[in-house]
Amino acid sequence: MRAWLVSSQDLEIRTSIPNELNDPFELAPNIDPAQFSQGRLEALLRQDHYVDEAYRDEGQRLGLGRKEFKRLYLKDVSRRAAEAIPNIPKNVERVRKNFADRFSKYWRLVCASLVHDSILMWSHYTKDHTGLVLAFDTDQPPFSQIPDDCWLIVKYSNNKADYVYSEIDREFREKMFAVAATKATDWSYEKELRIVLADTSLRERRFLGLTTHSIAAVYFGCRTSIADKNAVKSALLSASFRHVELWHGLLDESKYALKFES
Repeated sequence: MRAWLVSSQDLEIRTSIPNELNDPFELAPNIDPAQFSQGRLEALLRQDHYVDEAYRDEGQRLGLGRKEFKRLYLKDVSRRAAEAIPNIPKNVERVRKNFADRFSKYWRLVCASLVHDSILMWSHYTKDHTGLVLAFDTDQPPFSQIPDDCWLIVKYSNNKADYVYSEIDREFREKMFAVAATKATDWSYEKELRIVLADTSLRERRFLGLTTHSIAAVYFGCRTSIADKNAVKSALLSASFRHVELWHGLLDESKYALKFES
């Protein structure tokens, strides 16, 4: 499999921070307040991290030990849940608005494409066809070392993704990723592939290191300058890059289409 991405320097990809993406609809899901019933709230409030949060806010101020506070807290869960219900719509809206910020606390995105010859992509992301595109061999490190569930083929829809909260770590991750894999239909020309990476796995929490064999090909735009082409060719003179294919973009003679020659 190959994925395409606008090129970066020094054998690194600068990943995207989710809450800095250019589309304000990114990671802004639909969240139905009805999913938070009295029983669901009680189950959530019994979890240890909610108990710990309440202990920090209340128990320590009262001078209680954690064990004693937890005993009293659990007896009071039904009342706490009932008091929380009127605030659910407001809290859900706050979570929706801050969803991208929350996602960005954990993960970064590599935003790539499954196509290399889209006229719109070349116009929007390679400075009017003057840049270049890298084709990656995802069977090579670092891509081959990324878990399968971190590879997201973007789905395009007129409706926002539904987010259903889960307190189970695996399900929490799955639900978050499902939102990250949904975009508006207007973006469908991108045929986007997203790779979700833990920020702690990246240099400076931002840069993903490549290997020479992870680079399969370079596609020059139809307006890429001779100077830029020569600079790339010079960088690829090393024996470790001999496998990299070079392709030159041309305008099709009769169609609104790009074609590439070796």
